[in-house]
Amino acid sequence: MVLTCSQCNARLQLDDAKVPAKAFTVRCPKCQASINAPPPSSNGRDAEPALPQLSDPSEAPLAANSFAKPETASRFSVATEKPESATLADSAAGLSDIAKLLAEALRHTDSRPSTGRNRPAWDRRKALVCSSPAYRETIAESLAKHGYDVFIAENMAQGLGRMREERMDVIVLDANFDPVEQGFAFITREVRLLRPSERRRLFLVNLTSGVRTMDLHAAFLQNVNLVVNSSDIEQLPEALDISIRHYNELYKPLYNALDIAPI
Repeated sequence: MVLTCSQCNARLQLDDAKVPAKAFTVRCPKCQASINAPPPSSNGRDAEPALPQLSDPSEAPLAANSFAKPETASRFSVATEKPESATLADSAAGLSDIAKLLAEALRHTDSRPSTGRNRPAWDRRKALVCSSPAYRETIAESLAKHGYDVFIAENMAQGLGRMREERMDVIVLDANFDPVEQGFAFITREVRLLRPSERRRLFLVNLTSGVRTMDLHAAFLQNVNLVVNSSDIEQLPEALDISIRHYNELYKPLYNALDIAPI
């Protein structure tokens, strides 16, 4: 038997075997209001289905796809078409780069005491772009051309999913990112919830108007590492490289003590 509370619209499922044959009153477990129940129908069943309906959507049972993998920001790749001769030249250059990496690895195996670990050339900085569509492609393409491993978040869920899936080195956050779902506020909150050791390994860039690019005072007030004016999008990679270099110099003693690579 199913009863509906007139106060909070909660629906209660009662065992038909325990329902009395005459009218009775029960108390709603949600709002404590009294529910007057009529005598049960002659066929022993209610006309309404026995599925419970909750007034609070947050109390609904988990759907079958609740444990599906959340969506994450996709990796950005620069699509370019090259002639065959250029492809062969790139292959040769790639072999040369591999030789340089091997030489670098052998150099770091030297028995001399280390004064600090360098970031390997193959370990590219990971950059997450959380921007409005007006700047998204421009920022991603410019960072990719400067050697960053770029991920693009089209909405708040993708940005949070990528941040929680793997550690980012750089996050470029636009003040107008996903305004419907308050993307700017949620990404900022996620960064502020990081432990101090994790926050020191993340370089946060705010893209906004009304500030001067690389204004240290504005960056301090916004609790970020770098501020970039929206009109200076083209200079973002250069400003980012300079700021990260200064940041790594500041934390160099800590990096040496912990024997970790800089950002």
